[in-house]
Amino acid sequence: MSTKDLNIVLPIKDPHGAKERLSALLTPEQRLELAHYLIDQTFSFFNGFLDRAHVLVITDSADIAQRAEASGFTALKEDQAEGETAAVERATAWSVARGFRSQVVIPGDMARINADELSQLIDTPRPDPSVILVPAVDDDGTNAILTTPPNVIRFRFGNRSFPDYCERAAQQNVPCEVLRLPSFVLDLDTPTDLKAAVQQGRNAQLMEMLKQWQIPLT
Repeated sequence: MSTKDLNIVLPIKDPHGAKERLSALLTPEQRLELAHYLIDQTFSFFNGFLDRAHVLVITDSADIAQRAEASGFTALKEDQAEGETAAVERATAWSVARGFRSQVVIPGDMARINADELSQLIDTPRPDPSVILVPAVDDDGTNAILTTPPNVIRFRFGNRSFPDYCERAAQQNVPCEVLRLPSFVLDLDTPTDLKAAVQQGRNAQLMEMLKQWQIPLT
């Protein structure tokens, strides 16, 4: 597979303003530490896929942009944060302008992605045009969307994005496939997400961090 075939897009918000929905549980310092931990984990993981795809980090943080480039990724710096949808639309224009056949958008704050499941996603046959969706918990949000060509569908992230994408694809007569990948279900945005991560117990380092903070999640 050529790196021009697929662009992996990682939207990453400035960690100083991240994880605000966890403010009821975590102090600002803890939220910053958690955000940095998840970014480090994400960069380490996707660095192992650079031989199979190009990786683009779009961020409003100059520090994260520098760290992305140091990890071997391309960084696309936003002058100011305008939300995930606007960031992904800008990244998509970048993908199209550089001739990528497909693009996959994956959050930069997943609790733990499984390498075999990411391989399953990027190796899934993707006709032109097509959309491949990986839903989040309860089939509400979308934790990965693979589009061929990159701009085949208009992006929208947030609540009920998954059913909305399904409806948009049907309206446009674009083939749409749904992959249910267990490690893609959980990102870490809310207290419910943290509780689910504790119950799953798949990330020992995260569990130790929460234990040290004495966060009541059981």
